[in-house]
Amino acid sequence: MMQWILSWKKNWGIKILCLISAIIVWLYVMRDQNPVIEVAYTVPVQVQNLDQNYLVEGIPKEVRVRLHGPRNAILDINPNILKAYVNMKDARLGQDNVSIQFTPPTGTYIDSMTPENVTVTVDEYMVKELQVQMQPLGMVPNDIAIKDVKIIPTTVTIAGPAHQVSKAAYAVIRTNLDKHRESFTEVGDILAVDTAGNIVEGVTITPKSAQVQYELERIRMDKKVPIQANLVGTVPAGYIVKRVDMEPKELTITGKESLLNAIDGVKTIDINVNGATGNFSGNYSLVLPDGVTTSTDRVVVKVEITPQM
Repeated sequence: MMQWILSWKKNWGIKILCLISAIIVWLYVMRDQNPVIEVAYTVPVQVQNLDQNYLVEGIPKEVRVRLHGPRNAILDINPNILKAYVNMKDARLGQDNVSIQFTPPTGTYIDSMTPENVTVTVDEYMVKELQVQMQPLGMVPNDIAIKDVKIIPTTVTIAGPAHQVSKAAYAVIRTNLDKHRESFTEVGDILAVDTAGNIVEGVTITPKSAQVQYELERIRMDKKVPIQANLVGTVPAGYIVKRVDMEPKELTITGKESLLNAIDGVKTIDINVNGATGNFSGNYSLVLPDGVTTSTDRVVVKVEITPQM
């Protein structure tokens, strides 16, 4: 043992110099084989430890992180697991400046991160129920009327920051009525709006869409119908009403679709044939339902009565 110590002490300066040279050579080789490199990643930002009764606005979805380190360490990085975070444990209502945290993978170091700090707004989480209203865009044609409107569902729930939710007065579904002439059903997005009709942003609406059913009818529909002579009474025994002629035999009536759909013909006023034994004719008025009009309000009726053979 003493011999080894004495041997080492001899020419110790040269030996130390050799050791230092070996270390320098090793560092040079390692640097050449595994050099330090830089790389940049886009990293998603998470919110941690936020009270469930609070919401936070102003935190970016991503940050740009530039790292450096030995090539082997950089190549070992899985970009999909990189996460930045903001610790909101001590969050209070209002605005605050917070730092974004990021822990680099083992063997690497942060060169820069953009942004590093952000100004956030913390607000209470609020839920509110709203009535859904129809907000038509445009107008139906002049000869069309809106008979009925149904909205499904009639209420929705909105949630989000209290300062936004509190602005919402009602929910609307917007439908363009231009050129619609028949009843229709449409599905559209539901919007939250304030008392002035401005859209309230930054809230979640459940459900997101609604169905609106419009029942339309024509208010100036035209329809051709036959004219019927309304004979009342009876001719004497031994006589018959052989024939009834009218001029015109049909006419065009105008009115709401719902009214005209139920009309198959138009009658004259009562024409009394009681006791008649011969032919007769006359101008007779028409009996029209309320809300129905026609350009012809009288017709010529010819009644032929002959002895019964």
